[in-house]
Amino acid sequence: MEMHPGWRNDKMLEACQKKGIHVTAYSPLGSQANGRDLIHDSTVEKIAKKLNKSPGQVLVRWAIQRGTSVIPKSTNPDRIKENMHVFNWVIPDQDFNVLSNISDQERVLHGEDLFVNKNDGPYRSVADIWDHEY
Repeated sequence: MEMHPGWRNDKMLEACQKKGIHVTAYSPLGSQANGRDLIHDSTVEKIAKKLNKSPGQVLVRWAIQRGTSVIPKSTNPDRIKENMHVFNWVIPDQDFNVLSNISDQERVLHGEDLFVNKNDGPYRSVADIWDHEY
């Protein structure tokens, strides 16, 4: 499910954890194309600089520290290698909490284009399949 500091999806993560369901976070870096560019977020950049890590590494590590697995997308070989170097360090609690409390929560993907066929099929709107609870 979509999960990153800009869209924590806290209620869904908590519900899954209570049921013993492991969560894999996609879009852990946000998306430049869809208006949630966490790689260039000032809070993420500040913490990355403090830890001598890239913003991408901080975002991937944040997801891992929350107990999720992650699927970071990149076509850049250097960034792919960089994203793998997230296991031998931790984000200190204070910085982790700052990332976990970014107030501007916004989804990257709203699902309308993936799950809804407005002309055919049983679901003609997001409201038909989502109660906005999580």
